[in-house]
Amino acid sequence: MMSTIDQRSSETEALRNGIHILTATLLVVAIFSTVRLPLWQAVINLLLLTAFAAIYFAGSVFLEQWPKGVRYLWLVILSVVWMADMFVAPVAIYLVFALFFLYLYVLDLYVGIVCVIAATAISVIMQIPGGLTFGGVMGPAVSALVTVAIYYAFRALSLMNRELIETRSQLAESERESGMIAERQRIAHEIHDTLAQGLSSIQMLLHAADRDLGKEDIKRAQERIELARRTAADNLHEARAMIAALQPPALAEASLEAALNRMAENFAATSGVNVEVEAEGEEVKLPMKVEAALLRIAQGAVGNVVKHAGATRARITVTYAPDEVRVDVVDNGHGFDVAEVQDQPAGLGHIGLSAMSRRAEELGGEVVVESTPGSGTAVSVSMPLGGTVD
Repeated sequence: MMSTIDQRSSETEALRNGIHILTATLLVVAIFSTVRLPLWQAVINLLLLTAFAAIYFAGSVFLEQWPKGVRYLWLVILSVVWMADMFVAPVAIYLVFALFFLYLYVLDLYVGIVCVIAATAISVIMQIPGGLTFGGVMGPAVSALVTVAIYYAFRALSLMNRELIETRSQLAESERESGMIAERQRIAHEIHDTLAQGLSSIQMLLHAADRDLGKEDIKRAQERIELARRTAADNLHEARAMIAALQPPALAEASLEAALNRMAENFAATSGVNVEVEAEGEEVKLPMKVEAALLRIAQGAVGNVVKHAGATRARITVTYAPDEVRVDVVDNGHGFDVAEVQDQPAGLGHIGLSAMSRRAEELGGEVVVESTPGSGTAVSVSMPLGGTVD
């Protein structure tokens, strides 16, 4: 087991300071007791106390730099000076209390305890010539027990503190990793809602242009290729905005309704699904995070309509209410079992309903999906208005 001196920390620094204060106090008490001694004893006592103080405080300065052998020699010299002073002035017995802590602090724990026991025995034996008393025995013995108990409690508390600090560091690391995972999921959703949808549209446009070329409808093919080029340009803007953590380019210079109209035109041109956009209520300036979330969720919902619903029509409605803004996406497709789909994990193949819900919940909103097989689907996302969203 390592000694405390080999385990540098703020706790051991506090222990060192405590030992310094204790030793200085005991030295002052011993010096003041000199006035009761004959002159020759007083002089020798002062010389020995001065030597003890000089050796102690000089050693405490260089203790951490010394190898173990030199530390042990330092303790031996202090112990010899203490025993010599006990022959001159019995009050020097008080210094054993400081030595108890030094033994435990410098030496290994079990070796230190053995030295404490030995010093206690010496303190008792040195009193025999002058007459041994009950207090003379119990004083050093109780002091030794109290010192060991205090030191053991200090070591236990230091260990607990280090474990708490380590646990806190582990928790911080876990939170950081959780944040990284959440950020990866967010980026995956962003990629699905933007780049994947755009690439799918480009693919459909190029297939349609290829068919038009087969029919020798050059003008129509050129229109589709031009639309594919515009979609590719939008995708490039989306990628740059994503990297720079900016708002969606569709919202940079347009309102939410205008961005939804542009998105609807792209889906209608690439998929053949007629997508309409309507607005109800007085338009309200929304925080960029809210507009971006509403656009992404609507984009994902319409993307699902195109890919999975088998619909011919879809309608996007933006409703501005006094306390919230709501976007509804309704289609006339074949519908599905909501409970069954909600249990499926979100992946790159589709934007999971749970992913839509998480995006809305991050801003205090809510996503509600209503659908039954054969009767179409309605996706509604609502966001609160007020000071809760920056």
